[in-house]
Amino acid sequence: MNKKTFHKSLSHLSKEKTNELIYRYYQNENVISLLEEFDIDTSPSSLFKLFPPVLHQNYPCLNCGNLLSSPAQSKSRSLCVEISDLFCANCGHISNKFKKCECDYCTNARKQAKEDSEKQRKAKEAERRSIREIIEKTYDVSNSTPYDFDELSFTHKVYLSAICKALLVENYSSTKHLHPIELFDQANPITPSDKYTQIILYKLCQNSILRPSPNSDLSAFVQEDENGEFSFPENFPYRVYSAKACFVINVTHKEGFDALIKKILLGDYYNSEENAEEALKLWKIIAKQECISYFEYQLSLIHFDTHFGKKTNIMIEKLLENFSVSQIYAFIWKEVASASKAYLEYRCSKTYAKNIAIHGVERYGNRALENGWDIIKYTRDKNLPQSILSEVFFNLVLSIKDDGFNKAPCISLL
Repeated sequence: MNKKTFHKSLSHLSKEKTNELIYRYYQNENVISLLEEFDIDTSPSSLFKLFPPVLHQNYPCLNCGNLLSSPAQSKSRSLCVEISDLFCANCGHISNKFKKCECDYCTNARKQAKEDSEKQRKAKEAERRSIREIIEKTYDVSNSTPYDFDELSFTHKVYLSAICKALLVENYSSTKHLHPIELFDQANPITPSDKYTQIILYKLCQNSILRPSPNSDLSAFVQEDENGEFSFPENFPYRVYSAKACFVINVTHKEGFDALIKKILLGDYYNSEENAEEALKLWKIIAKQECISYFEYQLSLIHFDTHFGKKTNIMIEKLLENFSVSQIYAFIWKEVASASKAYLEYRCSKTYAKNIAIHGVERYGNRALENGWDIIKYTRDKNLPQSILSEVFFNLVLSIKDDGFNKAPCISLL
């Protein structure tokens, strides 16, 4: 320890005496006695402030290599030194993260970090531009020939109506754009299930009725991790994350786009002579989806597995030949309640109890048909509201409204 690092109030002491003073102070000797003995003019609580900084052997300065120091602490806090207290007496480097160090090392490090950050930003911007150029070239709307609305199948028209009613942007005329599904936040779902929504969107895209917009967020085509690194899926950019993508309506009409949208949103395209068979088929599909969704919902309330295979789908299709969705709701509610009771009373597995419910629905329907029972019609559950697809199809396109829910699919109603 160099004599010149001592405080002027200790200048009358030799190096050895000063070291002795420091040692005895931290050995908890009486401070007032030490002040008198060593003839020091300061208050007892301020004595430690006169001591030289403490060197730390395990902490070299990043700038000059000298050992870092920390201010002397009172004897009550002698073991409380933190990294943020360290400084270099040689070059002025400090380790306190809350204070900006102005030493050469830290100044140059900040400058280099800023330059590196700017390089990374420019490289990321260049990569984004490159990705965007590929996407814009691939999905350039001017390279696509739009479909005439009148040439679309009836089912595709209904699907397009539901998707547009849910996702069409407000100022559609100039963009022909739909919002991404992930931004959809209405009280009613687009279709009875998220899976079916993805199916109809896929069908519309597969037939190029909808096309991914080149103006979609990049996340619709590539994934970006927390470090800003892009992960390119197979078949980039042809694989699209549909929930994140905007879509362009690739359909035209002889009376103009506004007339097309009006026709789509109002469901003004049903012809009973031409579309009845296809409409009946679509009715059965929507009805089955509603029944399956209700079945899944009831099972979820008692924490049973909600996955169904082909067998249950076939069973529901068979029941819809004679019963309405509202009546099948009644079967499901009763049999799920019976399965829950069996699970609690007989301690059977949830899988076994779920199968009780599935077979029970089928048996109940068969017995009701054989005996001509008058089955009560259930109303829609408030937690499972009518989907936009169902509203469009039954209320607007077919104009049969609640008959789509309360009556079995029947061509005579079409």
